[in-house]
Amino acid sequence: MKHLVNVLDLLKKHGYSDVNYYDLGLYLGLFPDTLDVIKIANKGDAHSCLRDCLKEWLQRVDNVKSSTYDALIQALRKTEENDVADGIERQSKTNIKF
Repeated sequence: MKHLVNVLDLLKKHGYSDVNYYDLGLYLGLFPDTLDVIKIANKGDAHSCLRDCLKEWLQRVDNVKSSTYDALIQALRKTEENDVADGIERQSKTNIKF
């Protein structure tokens, strides 16, 4: 999925820490059961868990309503990742696309 690489690169560029993937996934609309399966499947490796979390989000599983940069920014703010959200928001004004 090409968009997955774009989102991972965007988060990395703006200093996102993989360790908060679970909360981010919840705010993106993934169910706890989905996130638990991801955690077990990846043996807790945070980067792999984040990747799979974003993959599910982009496929709009569970209760995901939107897989846009605005939805990502809102979820980041809810997890208090404001610097990352601000960076993505600034970059979004230059027409980033997932």
